[in-house]
Amino acid sequence: MTRSLRRLALGWGTLVLVGAVGLPSTAWAGTDPAAPATAVPTRPAPAAPASGPALQANEFVTKSGNQLMLGGTRFRFGGGNEYWLGLDENVGGVNPADPPTVDLPTYFRIRDGLTTARVMGSRVVRAHTLGVDLGSPNSLEPVLGQFNNDAFASIDYAVAESGRLGLKLLVPLTDNWDYYHGGKYTFLRWLGVSTTDNGAAFFTDPTVRVAFKQYISAVLTHVNPYTGKRYVDDPTVMAWELGNELNGMTPEWVNDISSYISQLAPKQLVAAGGQSGTGTSVLQSPDVDIVDVHYYPPTAAKIATDAAAAKAAGKVYIAGEYSSAAASHTLLDAVAANQDVDGALFWSLFPHGDHYGFAQHSDGFTVHYPGDTPAMRTAVSAITRFAGLMGTCTGCVKAVGDAPLLTSVVKTEGVNLLTWRGTAGAWSYRVERATGRSWSVIGTGIADSDTPWLDSNTPTSAAQYRVVALNASGAALAVSAPLGVGSTEDAVTDPLEDWFVASQHSANLQRIPTDQGVQVSPNEGKQATLTYVRAGITSVAVTVASPRGRADIRLQVSADGATKWKTVKPRTIDAGRDAVTLSLSEMSDVGGVRVEWPSGSRAAVTRVSNTSAAGSLASAIPGPFAVTAPPAAATGVSTATSISWSASAHAAYYSVLVSKNADLSSPVVQAASLRTTSYRPSVPLDASTTYYVQVQAVNADGTTTATGPPASFTTRSPVAGVLVDDFDGYASDAALQTAYVRNVGGDPIASTLSGVADGFGSSMLLTYALGSNGYAGVTHAIAQNWSSSGGLRMWLQPDGTARNVTVQFVTSTGYWEKSISPTGTDAQFITIPFNQFKPPSWASQGATLDLTSVSQISFYLGGSTGSGTLQVDSITAYPAP
Repeated sequence: MTRSLRRLALGWGTLVLVGAVGLPSTAWAGTDPAAPATAVPTRPAPAAPASGPALQANEFVTKSGNQLMLGGTRFRFGGGNEYWLGLDENVGGVNPADPPTVDLPTYFRIRDGLTTARVMGSRVVRAHTLGVDLGSPNSLEPVLGQFNNDAFASIDYAVAESGRLGLKLLVPLTDNWDYYHGGKYTFLRWLGVSTTDNGAAFFTDPTVRVAFKQYISAVLTHVNPYTGKRYVDDPTVMAWELGNELNGMTPEWVNDISSYISQLAPKQLVAAGGQSGTGTSVLQSPDVDIVDVHYYPPTAAKIATDAAAAKAAGKVYIAGEYSSAAASHTLLDAVAANQDVDGALFWSLFPHGDHYGFAQHSDGFTVHYPGDTPAMRTAVSAITRFAGLMGTCTGCVKAVGDAPLLTSVVKTEGVNLLTWRGTAGAWSYRVERATGRSWSVIGTGIADSDTPWLDSNTPTSAAQYRVVALNASGAALAVSAPLGVGSTEDAVTDPLEDWFVASQHSANLQRIPTDQGVQVSPNEGKQATLTYVRAGITSVAVTVASPRGRADIRLQVSADGATKWKTVKPRTIDAGRDAVTLSLSEMSDVGGVRVEWPSGSRAAVTRVSNTSAAGSLASAIPGPFAVTAPPAAATGVSTATSISWSASAHAAYYSVLVSKNADLSSPVVQAASLRTTSYRPSVPLDASTTYYVQVQAVNADGTTTATGPPASFTTRSPVAGVLVDDFDGYASDAALQTAYVRNVGGDPIASTLSGVADGFGSSMLLTYALGSNGYAGVTHAIAQNWSSSGGLRMWLQPDGTARNVTVQFVTSTGYWEKSISPTGTDAQFITIPFNQFKPPSWASQGATLDLTSVSQISFYLGGSTGSGTLQVDSITAYPAP
């Protein structure tokens, strides 16, 4: 597929939908003091990385002695891992919660992820799939010896965009682990070589060596159409890494592969490292420039030890991965102060989703900017500060994310529900609405994680919406184009980054990235169509890049979206900056709209929006419902309890009020616009206290209060010690599984809520099936201080198999664990003093247990093959004697 180097800067501010959808944005410009006109900065016009304003983007990182240099000065850096940039395992549908699949990441995700890295001060990004991409149909080498040039599309763009932003790249070339993107096991299976002994033959078999070198050559000598350079000639690439966490590398293999890379890429550096620690095969190799060590968790002492060893061997030292869950100002300030450390990269950063929210990943180390939770925001703050301490990018372009994009305004029981694609670097958002010529603020301080967002005061008339991205100080970064909707309509905008919104598309349609989206056009000017099928379509607007002021496409409509397509003449509106919008409005009896490119047309479509009959209008006030948990007059309730209620028919959303007073005065909890039938207060309730709860269901027609007087319950007495988890605050299995993340390297295990528990509420039921891996486990992120505690106490109900149960936690000094073998099937309390916890055999030894900062607790089952269950409840760090 041909990709153009020319990237047009299109103006979205005048994208319009007419009729019931809205009016040109200029017609709505008002002087409402609540929403003052703001000069919103636009993103700088992109330049080819090799000739842009970023001085550092044009120079190679070099090695002088045991230090990195750039532009004649020492180069130190902070940054992150974005392993998915070349091949993404987190691609889903419109909803971020949709099941993920493996595919090339969209241009928006690549641009947003890299821009976010720069916003956080990153100077280097490490990305596995820019160099490890083999064994699947859409990878660089789908089968042995056959290379797929189309699979370079995302890699080429990521490299070019990194260069434009002034980022340097660290690129592994294979992987120790058998992940979706391939690695050493892929070569072994291709060639029928044994995979036993952790794939040791990868380092010794000569046929595997030849195949690996062939792959390396194909990647490094590829010419990037965006830059016109081979990868080996691009200063954006700081270093090629032999592989990710390669355990068992032989000295001969390291010397041979590092020498081969150095010959192919003499201007770039070579990095190498195993899963942990510094190995002699790497330290003694003459062609290895950089030693890469990984830390889960990181400690300043361990980093200092490894960095000193690397420096003594004449090598550059970097922490190529460190757990973002352990990021703190104390840790990273100490790392920055250590001049033996040349760089450190957290694991791992993810972008905004293509339609709303963030790309989701559940390994326990996910970072979204500025953070989904208080713990993540603390980590982001420390990571950003660390990057600044390590150095800044001299002469680099300012990192400015895409403007927000309103992707839908749809009704739920008559209430407008908004989604928008976020902006890299945005701290929060402001939503504005206009029903006439002026704009009013209807919501502010809204996080990406708050979308979809409800307009709880939806007007009964047509309305336009726009979203303003705000920085941490509340200043405007960028504003979306308006999206309008009638009183009985839904509106949807297709970003065109994927095909999830469209109902059908021709296979020859291709995307060309721009600085604010993509352009869609047919390959080689062949006939093509793009179809949208929705019941009761009332209007459509198609924006086309048109330097000559004309759009060489046709719009067609169909009653059923499948047959009897009829070409209709649209209204053409000047959309500014060499773009026009083709608009159809006030349509009826239309179930499908089709964009058709006639043969020879090279018109580039940049946006498609439509309105249709609303799928959910209120037909009655919400129906009766009741509070279900905690039970009425319950005692001994957890201070971390969730409040649940039955569903109310026709409810658009719910509101919850909790008070210590029966008349509900002076509420301690107030939450509105809830779209689920449960809510967990953000802070624990007081112990030994009676609370009263009122829940209301709301839609466009009215409000219904839960039946009966306000429900009441009394919380239990204070827990002795520190409550780790009692599992009473999770409203659903999904909520529990989000909190307790399965270790995907092990055998299958699932966590669900069980009513069999220690006293009131729920326990966690772990259902496992031990197989070839020999273990299965779940991990839970926490932030607690156990320094005044003597050990852990927990309620367990085993399954009678007497399998090993390993309780593991992570502190600032490393991993600590203790294995037990509970017998029988009766529920029992287990007490484990902290002096029985030791570092695992695979972890660093000799550390001192420091319980002031505990960041993670895990439960692992191990032993013979077979399935079973384990129930866990009432985990506490009990007081020290």
